[in-house]
Amino acid sequence: MAVQRLDDIRRGSTSLRLPAGRHSSPVLGSLLDEIGMQVLAMLSEKYGLRRVPGLGKEQIVERMLKRLSPADRDRLEDELIAARFGQASIDDLLDIVLETDTDRPSSRPRLEDMSLGDATLIESGSRRWLYTMRGHDLLIDLNQHVLACDCAFFAFSSRRQMPCKHLVTGLRLVPPVYAREVLIDLALARRYGGSGGGWFFESRRAA
Repeated sequence: MAVQRLDDIRRGSTSLRLPAGRHSSPVLGSLLDEIGMQVLAMLSEKYGLRRVPGLGKEQIVERMLKRLSPADRDRLEDELIAARFGQASIDDLLDIVLETDTDRPSSRPRLEDMSLGDATLIESGSRRWLYTMRGHDLLIDLNQHVLACDCAFFAFSSRRQMPCKHLVTGLRLVPPVYAREVLIDLALARRYGGSGGGWFFESRRAA
C-alpha cells in the first residue's frame, strides 16, 4: 500500500525522542509503543538488532528508533501502518478522522442528511475529482494534496484537518484505493497529532 510519508507531522503522543538532527517519525514511535512486548522483540530482531536481556518496552522502542537506518525506519513504519489500517473499511477510517473532542461534540459534521445521489461529478482526471452537491463545490486532488469545499462548515472544520460532510460524501464516491490513501494519512494525524499528512485544506474558491 502506498502511504504518504508523514515525517512532517509534529511530535505526537509517544514520549520517546531522538537526538536533535536525527531522522525520526513520531508516527513510528507511537505505533511501536502500541504493540505488545513479544511482537516488539520479534520486530527488533527482524531488523537486525540482537536481543538484549532485561530491556523494557520503552528501551526497546528507543533502541529501534535510534539504531535502525532511515530506510529501515520508513519500511517498518509502512509495515505497521499496513498492519494497523490494512483491514479497516472506508467507514472505519472515517470514524477515526471524524473523532470529536468530548467537550465539542458539535464539531462533527452532520452526515445523516447527505446522500451519494446528491453529488454530481463535474470534472475528473488522474487522481483528481471535482464535484458539486447541494449548491457547493468540492475538490479532491491527490496530486496536489488538496481537499477543498466552499461550504460554511468547512471554514471551521479545516482548521482541525477534518473534512466537511460534502468532502466525506466525495471520499465515499472516489475509488476506494484513493479514498484510503487520503483517509489513512488523516487518521494517522488525528490519532497522533500533526498536519494531516501534508494535506492542504483550502477554500474551493482559492483552490
